[in-house]
Amino acid sequence: MSHLHLSAAAVILLTCILSTASAFNITRILNRYPEYGVFNDLLSRTGLASDINRHSTVTVLAVKNGQIGDLTSRPIDLAESILRTHVILDYYDIMKLHRLKYDHAKVTTMYQQTGIADKNQGFLNVTTGKDGVIFGSAVRHSPHDARLEEAVMSRPYNISVLCVSCIIVTPGLDGYSMPPAEAPPPDSDSPAPAPARRRRRRKRAPAPAEEEVPAPDSDSSDYAPSDSPADAPGPDADAADKSSAGKSAAVSLVGFFLLLCSLLAAH
Repeated sequence: MSHLHLSAAAVILLTCILSTASAFNITRILNRYPEYGVFNDLLSRTGLASDINRHSTVTVLAVKNGQIGDLTSRPIDLAESILRTHVILDYYDIMKLHRLKYDHAKVTTMYQQTGIADKNQGFLNVTTGKDGVIFGSAVRHSPHDARLEEAVMSRPYNISVLCVSCIIVTPGLDGYSMPPAEAPPPDSDSPAPAPARRRRRRKRAPAPAEEEVPAPDSDSSDYAPSDSPADAPGPDADAADKSSAGKSAAVSLVGFFLLLCSLLAAH
């Protein structure tokens, strides 16, 4: 029996040691840093501190007292939603951030666990470059201006507290809706578009006035007959010519007969 009691006690002791090693209290951690007192107080008032303590691995993006803005004057449920976007469900310290693949990462926050996150509201974009490490909401047209300033504390690989320069704005959360993106102004160097050419209606030219040409004087010596051929005689003219020709032939025969008769009478 003594061996069984010893074994049970060893298991309980080992469980307590492991749970103590992995447990943390975000309120106690931030109590050591008075410059984060307002942020720490908001975590406690919203009840978010208890939710953070129940996780085994988190990264908290804390904001200093003078940079927290008007978050303290907002409704408590809205403040909780905004603070949830500042808790990453993974462990990131400065060394890990500077080793991001392609200098970019999309990370999940506690706001994604609420089940009400729309599109990418529950995610953050993290980029590293010449300007340092920058955090911003993964929602389109979000400002990316929360700059990493310092590492507050870390306990690999359970909790890391990092300081960022300002509150992260997530479009769509009440009070932080983004205005629609405006079209960029036209470049002053670019040529102005040519004005549309108007079609002019062509005016019809007036018909030339008919000039009265005086008839040529019949007595004028300058008159010249037309070069155009005379009109061909019609069929009636041909019939008249044939009739007159027949009459002339008849007259000639009668004269010849009278002449013959006079000659015979003379003999």
